[in-house]
Amino acid sequence: MDKRELVIWSLFDSGTGSYRQAINEYFPNIRNYSIGIDKLHKNNDFINLDLADFHKLFGDNSLFNTLDNLPKPNIILASPPCESWSVASAMRGGNKCWVWESGELIPRKDTSILSKNNTPFKSYPDKALYTRINGELCAFNTTQIINRYSPSYWVIENPLSSKIWYYLDRWHGFSGIYNVAHYAAYNKNFSKKPTCFMSNQILNLKTLPKGVKPAVTIGSHGIGKNSNRKQIHDYNERSAIPGLLVKDILTQLLERGLC
Repeated sequence: MDKRELVIWSLFDSGTGSYRQAINEYFPNIRNYSIGIDKLHKNNDFINLDLADFHKLFGDNSLFNTLDNLPKPNIILASPPCESWSVASAMRGGNKCWVWESGELIPRKDTSILSKNNTPFKSYPDKALYTRINGELCAFNTTQIINRYSPSYWVIENPLSSKIWYYLDRWHGFSGIYNVAHYAAYNKNFSKKPTCFMSNQILNLKTLPKGVKPAVTIGSHGIGKNSNRKQIHDYNERSAIPGLLVKDILTQLLERGLC
């Protein structure tokens, strides 16, 4: 490992602070800067900065002016919000924010469409619009930050089924290596949550054996009436990442040295 002081920027690490907690516990000599906005207003141990900022359009470069004043990162970890990219709100042809047309992912216009089981989908057009725009800006700014500050290593986290991977590749020409992990393989108190950690590096991450069901699930998905599996509803808790998974990722990266 390089002997100079290491710096990590943890983008969107403003909820439970999963990256911050893991770095503090396992890598206390690394300087970490957690950046983002906590939508539940439960935490304040981070740099409060809107990563969905669009004011550059009007000549206001506050986002990058703020980041320019931080020590340059050796590693960037990013967990942009997945709501607009998620299939959890699955509707025919896409989700509440996006639809597939002629093999392309485009913003959804029809809010009256039925869900997969042919029942009316309770959609809120205004909220869906804001969610989509916020998702796009967060994803776009993530790529801009990585390109601008050129860290040795970068990792972007989102569910494996997220449409953000298609969006980044096809809309912005930004892609990397898709590394898959299951949260429950690192901590039994987490759901399986097949997750992709796209990076500029190959990462050998843990997954559960086929057929193994974890004791925790997100929301009510996959739970029967007589099931004793724990449900997770809190937004911050659902967004949390196992500390041992963060440790595994950083250990693999640091073993390769810095560019």
